[in-house]
Amino acid sequence: MQEHEKGLQIAQEDAYVAKILLKFELFSSVAYHSQQAAEKALKAYLVFKKHELSKTHDLIKLFIVCKRFDLEFEKIYGMAEYLNPFATKFRYPTEFDIPDLSDSRDAVKCANVIIKFVLKKIAEPETGQTRFLS
Repeated sequence: MQEHEKGLQIAQEDAYVAKILLKFELFSSVAYHSQQAAEKALKAYLVFKKHELSKTHDLIKLFIVCKRFDLEFEKIYGMAEYLNPFATKFRYPTEFDIPDLSDSRDAVKCANVIIKFVLKKIAEPETGQTRFLS
């Protein structure tokens, strides 16, 4: 398995965990795992493009680098922006509210859209990568 495929597999696992946690109304964990899923998907794309990764949880920074390779990443900017705070936001519960059901559903949806977008980009005909399309 190639490195970017490992990252995509872990991204998909995080998205699946978020979906399961949603059923149990563990909303801060749903938001966190959704952000992690998006982060790992964007990093997998950058690994696929042979770009050296920096140690960051900032989806906006990752998005900006991805967009340098493909301007169509602009389509998912709003979702990356929505998920971005969830990497650290709930570590300080006195400063932020715990997400509710609506926030959590939105987070899961955003993560899945980002993952599917990255999968599509990696699987485009010129790359020959089709392993992760479902």
